[in-house]
Amino acid sequence: MTIRPPAWMPRRALAARVAALVLAGASGASAGEAADRYAAWHGCLDRHFAFRAAIGSRRLAADAALQACRDVQAAYLASVSASPLIDADDAIQARPALVARARSRLLGRGASL
Repeated sequence: MTIRPPAWMPRRALAARVAALVLAGASGASAGEAADRYAAWHGCLDRHFAFRAAIGSRRLAADAALQACRDVQAAYLASVSASPLIDADDAIQARPALVARARSRLLGRGASL
């Protein structure tokens, strides 16, 4: 069964829904894997951001961290799309909003998880 968001649902809401379902353990073992990969993605972002921000611009550091951690992010989205509650297309559509939220987190709070 695939849950489809209404056509009016903005990407931010879709991204929040994807993250909430994963963190709530919506699909058993795959949710645990997705949560682990989510933590790994944010850990990668934090490490790269902290290093780059110490020697330069925070905005450039955030962009560099997002670029450096694309493989980890792809693994996270792949694990989310494997969930029976989330369609693969939903995970792909949520990517820009997830990236924007991660960038805002890095720039707003620094590099803490």
